[in-house]
Amino acid sequence: MSHVEAMLDAYPKDLGNVDRGKLAECIEACFECTQTCTACADACLSEDMVAELTKCIRTDLDCADICATSGAVLSRHTGYDANIT
Repeated sequence: MSHVEAMLDAYPKDLGNVDRGKLAECIEACFECTQTCTACADACLSEDMVAELTKCIRTDLDCADICATSGAVLSRHTGYDANIT
């Protein structure tokens, strides 16, 4: 059992008809995406031609922010609304 699944199982309120397994997979994928995009941006910054990689670095960081935010939003359940999620 992953830490995300454990978190969802420990949540005291009903999440409605949400498939907890699929929600856990989605949250985990969001955080994996964050890590991958951040690592790519970091690798680009280690290249000799950093100036030529500016667009790639910015795209990586934008992607990392979007994935991190999505994972964080999906991890919060107080006042949970399945239709919004």
